[in-house]
Amino acid sequence: MKIQVTGKRLAAGAALLIGVLLALTATAVHGTGAGPADTPSLVQNIIAEKDHVTAGELAGWILQKNQDYMLIDIRQPWQFDDYHIPTAVNIPLGQLFEDSGLKQLSREKKLVVYGLGVGLASQTQLLLSLKGYNAFSLEDGIGGWWDAVMTPTSLRSESASPEGYLQAKALRERFMGTPSSGAPSRSPAPLVVPQSAPAKQPPPPATPNQKLKLGRGCS
Repeated sequence: MKIQVTGKRLAAGAALLIGVLLALTATAVHGTGAGPADTPSLVQNIIAEKDHVTAGELAGWILQKNQDYMLIDIRQPWQFDDYHIPTAVNIPLGQLFEDSGLKQLSREKKLVVYGLGVGLASQTQLLLSLKGYNAFSLEDGIGGWWDAVMTPTSLRSESASPEGYLQAKALRERFMGTPSSGAPSRSPAPLVVPQSAPAKQPPPPATPNQKLKLGRGCS
């Protein structure tokens, strides 16, 4: 039997391995005011895939203006500036576990972390959970968000189904700030092309007032 190992499974396996190693070596780190990390429960959440949220779930939270979550972009500042998911705050991974980074986190909210892909965000989610935070990672990272929310249904794959594309289109337009097809659009101002000044025409030849005199030999 051939077993296919996907990037998602590798990331989950890596996170599981980290959890087991931390449990065996008793290095579960506590955050300020946090209780002991329940490592077996964390491992079960990983196996049951309850350690992440989907792009669709996150989009719903954003549109509903939920206040019970904090979205954290762990990429570099220039990447965050180039494009980020609405409501996200940028705390690069190298700073997240420093005092300055931890002070920005809330234990009263769900923490959703995302990066370029799966690996770093999954590991970050696990470390935050071991510190007592209610942490999740965004499934498939910002690439998954772009594919599931921002990319038109017809461009996702050759076998994409048209079912539900109107809802997907409306969702995409909400985040892109594009008016829906039924909204009145403002007519663009007419293009004014400056007209060049007409070329000066040479003056017509002067009309002789007197009859020309014929020269000799002309009748």
